[in-house]
Amino acid sequence: MYAIIGGAGEVGYYIAKSLYSEGYNIAIIEKDQVAADHAETLDALVIRGNAASPKILEEAGIKNADIYIGVTSSDETNMIGCAIANSYGCKTIARINNTDYVDDPITTEKYRGIGIHVAICPDLVAATKMARIITLPALLDTDIFAKGKIQILETKIEENSEAAGKMVQSIQIPSQCNLVAIFRDQETIIPHGNTKLMPNDCVVTAIGDPSCLNKVESLFGASRSLTMSEGDIKKVMIVGATRIGIRLARILERQADVVLIEPDETKCKFAAEQVAGAIIIHGSPTDKEILKDEGIVNVDAFLAATDKEGVNVLACLLAKQLGAKKTIALVDQPELKTTLMDIGVDIAISPRLATVNSILQYAHQSKSLLSLSVLQNGEARVLELQVRSDSKLIGKKLRKIGFPPNSIVAAIVRGDSTMIPHGDTEIENGDQLIIFAKTEVIPKLEKLFQ
Repeated sequence: MYAIIGGAGEVGYYIAKSLYSEGYNIAIIEKDQVAADHAETLDALVIRGNAASPKILEEAGIKNADIYIGVTSSDETNMIGCAIANSYGCKTIARINNTDYVDDPITTEKYRGIGIHVAICPDLVAATKMARIITLPALLDTDIFAKGKIQILETKIEENSEAAGKMVQSIQIPSQCNLVAIFRDQETIIPHGNTKLMPNDCVVTAIGDPSCLNKVESLFGASRSLTMSEGDIKKVMIVGATRIGIRLARILERQADVVLIEPDETKCKFAAEQVAGAIIIHGSPTDKEILKDEGIVNVDAFLAATDKEGVNVLACLLAKQLGAKKTIALVDQPELKTTLMDIGVDIAISPRLATVNSILQYAHQSKSLLSLSVLQNGEARVLELQVRSDSKLIGKKLRKIGFPPNSIVAAIVRGDSTMIPHGDTEIENGDQLIIFAKTEVIPKLEKLFQ
């Protein structure tokens, strides 16, 4: 497979690195010299130039490319690059930041007429993820699969937890849960019964029943879960009248009392026009008195969505100190997630990582791939793969299929039911398999499901 990526910024670089690790040949187009030099550290053809130039695209090998991904800082460049690539028969994905162009987080049909197969808006993707966390039965940073039937939870093992220092086989994991991976420093481990769990390990668990969430968290020593029904989310406080903040307010105003705090008066007026059902407050999100006056002690979820990572973190820490039940911060650096949890920010969400997840999902050509999530700085994936009616896997037991090393079937969704499988579980037509795998084995997994 050959992929051309327009733009070598953080997202473009990350996508190039991820696709290369999956076996793709990569070309990168970047007009900025510094970014182009950084891209040279990858095993890729790097061309300095305009990603919307037919000549540059031809130099990059667009005639032989399978996919073009436009992620430059210019929406127009991304759109034109996709239109040109489409004329050569390429599958195309465009990152579009301006919400004047897009109404939805991910658009797959609207722009096909101009050559864009998939349009992804980072702000709307991040806002949707934050809103989803609020409306889940437990306010946790989980990835959901099979339309919410399976949740993938990352939890840090605390030093004084029940699981610390024990082997996997000796801890009581609920029957509807499956411990599928351990992140230890920079290492990704697929655990076995005799694998020892260590303090500060980050464990990945597939959960088929939300009622197990509290048990799983307490087992590993965490206590971040706040299990509640959707109707129990009574008050939400959002800071930042950004595109993400306003989108969040519009989503959540239908089911909760929403307070939005913004220090810029002009942005406050704009937010008031956009979100009729929210209370808009002109003031600093780190002003204790404002937070107290607006009832922070009664807030079920506090979401910091300004354009400044430091302000978001500080606002969440202050909100937590003043009584907010759950805090969610928008961050630029997803690698800070664990550190922020340690100091009191319950959930950290990166628009960049959310965008990468979405792009990589649509970059794959497999018709069986329903969804994909990136973990451990790109070293691992969780995939949702569907067994099609013509699949050679139907009727086979899991242990007979020959899944590649460094992969594990975390759960199976069959109709309306979920199961944690074992070696003798037989595959049926229509099954949805949730699989955890290291990045390098993804091509082998997709081949199994062809």
